[in-house]
Amino acid sequence: MTSQQTKPSRHGLWRLASAAPAPLLFVLYALWTDLVTLDGTGFQLAWSPGDFTEWLAMALGTALLVAAFWSGSRSVRVFAYAIYSLALAFGFGAAGVVAIVHAFGGPGGDLDAPRWALAALTVTSMLCALALLALAALLVDDIRAADAESS
Repeated sequence: MTSQQTKPSRHGLWRLASAAPAPLLFVLYALWTDLVTLDGTGFQLAWSPGDFTEWLAMALGTALLVAAFWSGSRSVRVFAYAIYSLALAFGFGAAGVVAIVHAFGGPGGDLDAPRWALAALTVTSMLCALALLALAALLVDDIRAADAESS
C-alpha cells in the first residue's frame, strides 16, 4: 500500500472551498450585466429582460461548472476547474476594482457606496483568490492521481 492510498483525500474540502464564492459571483454577475446597480444607498434592482437573460446564462454556466467538480470523469472535472478558474479570476479582479472605484467615488466623484457594500466586494475578491488556491490543490490532486494510476 502506497502513502498516496493511506493518505485521506481532501477533495471534498477543496471542492467546497472552491465552490464557496459561487453565490457571491452571482451577485457580481448581476452588477456586471446591469441587473443591479450600486449607489450611495446600496444595491438597486435596475434590469431589463436582456440583462436578466445575460445574468441567467452566466449564473447557470457557473453552477454547471461547480457541479462538474463532483463528476466521476477526471477529464470533465479538470475542464471544469480550468473554466471555473477564469470565473474566479474575473470575480477577484472585478470585485476589487468595483470596490476601489466606489471607495474613491469614481472619476466624477458621484459613485459613493456604503461601507458595507465595499466590505462585501472586498470579501468577495478575497474569497475568489482563496478559492483559486483551493482549485489549484484540486488540480494537483487529480494530476497526481492520474500519474499514480498510469504507473
